[in-house]
Amino acid sequence: MTMQHSARAGGLASARNATAAWLLHHATIGRPALLGTLSMATIVLAWQISATFGFIDTLFLPPPTEIMRALVEVVTSDTFPRDLQTSAYEFGLGLGISILVGGTLGVLAGWYRPFDELLRPIVIAVNSVPNLALIPIIILLFGIGTTSKIVLVLLSCIVVMEMNTQAGVENVDRQLKRMARSFGATDRQLIRTVVLPGMVPFFMTGVRICVGKAVVAVAVAELFGSVAGLGNILIKAQSEMNMAVMYAAVVLLTVIGIALTQTAVLLERLLTRWKD
Repeated sequence: MTMQHSARAGGLASARNATAAWLLHHATIGRPALLGTLSMATIVLAWQISATFGFIDTLFLPPPTEIMRALVEVVTSDTFPRDLQTSAYEFGLGLGISILVGGTLGVLAGWYRPFDELLRPIVIAVNSVPNLALIPIIILLFGIGTTSKIVLVLLSCIVVMEMNTQAGVENVDRQLKRMARSFGATDRQLIRTVVLPGMVPFFMTGVRICVGKAVVAVAVAELFGSVAGLGNILIKAQSEMNMAVMYAAVVLLTVIGIALTQTAVLLERLLTRWKD
C-alpha cells in the first residue's frame, strides 16, 4: 500500500510539474504579443482621447475611429480587389525572382571563390546605391506599369538573398564537408546533401528580411507612379486631401506587411526546427 501510495504521489507530482512547465512555456510565448498589443492599444487610446478633447488638429490627424471607418470604405470599394491584386502580383513575382536568383548566386558565390570575386563588386555597388534614388530612372526606363515595381523589388531583395545565402554556405560545418569528401562525394552531391540543408537558417533569414523590403518597395514605387495598387490608394487620397483614407491606406499596408513578415517567421521556425 505504501509503495502504491508513493507511486501515485510521484505520478501526481510529475503531472503537476508538467502542467506548470506547459503553462510557463505558453505564458512566455504569449507575453511578447500581450505586451506589444498593450503598448499599441495605449497609443491608440491616447490618440483618440487627444482628438476627442481637441488636443490635436483632426484635419491633419483624424481620430482612430474615423480612420477605421475610412479603412472599411477602402476595403469594401469596387476598386480595392484590383488594387490588391496588382500589388500582390508585383510583390509575389518580384520576391519570387529575388529568392530564386539571389539564392542561386549565393550558393555559387559561397562555394566557388572565383565566382565570389567576380560577383562581389556588383553586389557591393547595388547594395550601396539607395533604391529611392533609382525610382525616377526605373520609371523612365520601364514606365509606370507593373514592370518598374518588380524591378525595384529585385534591386531591393536580390542582394539581401545573395549575401545571406552565401553566408549560409560558408558557415556549413567543415567537418561534415570533410566527412562527405572522405566518402567520395562530388561537388554536386556535397551541395545537395550537406550544404543546402545546412544553409537553411541563413536562407530563411534572408527570405524574412526580403518580405518586408518587398512590401516597402512595392508601396514606394506605386507612390511615385502607378495606375493601380495599394500605394495608388494613398497617393490619390493625398491629392484629394482625404486624410482619413490616406491614414487608412498606411494602416492597411502596415497590417499586410506585419502579416507577411510573421508568416515568414513561422515558416523559418518550421524549417529550422531541427536545430532545436
